[in-house]
Amino acid sequence: MKNPENTRTMTVQRVRTRNMWMGACLLLTVHLFASTAGASGSFESGKITDYVSTNGVNEQCIELAPMPKAHYSKHDRKTQSDYCSIDFSKVALCPKLWSTSPGTIIYEIDVSKFNNDYSQFEKQYCAQGHHAKDAAIDKLASFKISVNDRSTSATYAPSSWTYYHLSRYFKTGVHVPVAVYRSVDKQVHLERVVKPALSIIHGRHGLKMLGAGWSFLDAVESGQDMGSAGRAVLTGGDKLVFGSLLDNQGDRYSMTFNGTRESGWGMGQNYDFQQTAPYLALRSELPVADAIKAGVHKARSNPKMATKLPADIEPAQVAFWMNDLLEITLLDHILGQQDRIGNIDYQWRWFWLDDGKLHSKHAKSTEVPTALAEFRPMRLKRTAINDNDAGVRRGYANFTMKTSMLSGLRHYNPHLYKKLVHLASDMQSKGEIFQWFVNSSGLSERETTAIAERTQKAFELLVADCENGNLKLDLDPSHFLYSTEEIKPMKEHSCRPQ
Repeated sequence: MKNPENTRTMTVQRVRTRNMWMGACLLLTVHLFASTAGASGSFESGKITDYVSTNGVNEQCIELAPMPKAHYSKHDRKTQSDYCSIDFSKVALCPKLWSTSPGTIIYEIDVSKFNNDYSQFEKQYCAQGHHAKDAAIDKLASFKISVNDRSTSATYAPSSWTYYHLSRYFKTGVHVPVAVYRSVDKQVHLERVVKPALSIIHGRHGLKMLGAGWSFLDAVESGQDMGSAGRAVLTGGDKLVFGSLLDNQGDRYSMTFNGTRESGWGMGQNYDFQQTAPYLALRSELPVADAIKAGVHKARSNPKMATKLPADIEPAQVAFWMNDLLEITLLDHILGQQDRIGNIDYQWRWFWLDDGKLHSKHAKSTEVPTALAEFRPMRLKRTAINDNDAGVRRGYANFTMKTSMLSGLRHYNPHLYKKLVHLASDMQSKGEIFQWFVNSSGLSERETTAIAERTQKAFELLVADCENGNLKLDLDPSHFLYSTEEIKPMKEHSCRPQ
């Protein structure tokens, strides 16, 4: 925590959704703001939306300040704004009843159909399972809290919004969901979500870890657990719990991308991940087109993989997967992700080139849209990483680093490489991006320092391989959208671009 005497004041943007604070509160110190928000660090210049719960407790939603050199689409900005327009007193809240970590699913409903009482909908629909099955409702977002007790799955809310902003810096083709900070009245969350969750899953088999997570939140929000893990969930004088708002979209990949996972959780499945066709192609010394063929052939030597990976898979799909892997492993290395394998999804999209630029659009069917026919688009799987909540926090196992995923690569995207070189330089010199982590990310000083160290490590690994001639900056997946005869050779790129 910063010393209040050395903390400069700032003006923050306020969106008044309820009459909450006097105008004088628009001027806050970073120290006061950080402690109010509830994360380890501060959110300087973030856009704040204030709410008051049904119990009269002040809540906040924060759209973090943009990361320098990052690119945010209109959809990103709108999604941030939409999330921070959600008033928890005017939506239905259902507990997440699957997987291993607790979460809250937020639905917009016509409350008039339920006697203007959201609890009636929650009692009728929340126990249904994966999602409330009613075409008349709209899922707005999910609310995820940090849960890190000894008996629970590991989740860390700041990791989700850090992944979002860093992915926009790298301009990833991989989809990383928008995420914002949100604090919620703990008593409201306890009564409307946690207690019902425990009642619904009581006696259900196969949900031991999920049940432990809900029991942990029950102990924290009811005041029974005030240990370090519990206190890390609370803010606002222990009246609030905080977490991230986001929405996960996509279908789960089979072993073609997630790997066979036959070696079990932890190190084993992370090594299995490196035996997929795109990963093997990245480590092949052959030219990219030949490396793709070799990678597919070698991956299919595993009988399990052969049942899922077609021998005649489109080279363009594998090329895009190769690029996706470069982006995922770089993000996971830098942010210390513990739980990636098995949590990689996809969405079908059309990809095409227009005037040399890559474009894509959601593919609603296998039929080429008339408006795109002249561009000869290809329908490919676009990778999505939705579960990004097991990174950043010190103490998590960084399996990308532990299993040397950045080592031995022979092909790399030159634009991604250049962004890494710039990031490493900025973090080392404590430039504007480093200052964003310090002042605007909500992360602690130790977390920021660890990110800087891992960035430098990634830089050193890749630059060394580039300079000794092992790593070629020759991967551009868009080259494979058409026939191999049309692929133009890439120009040479410097290992130390300016």
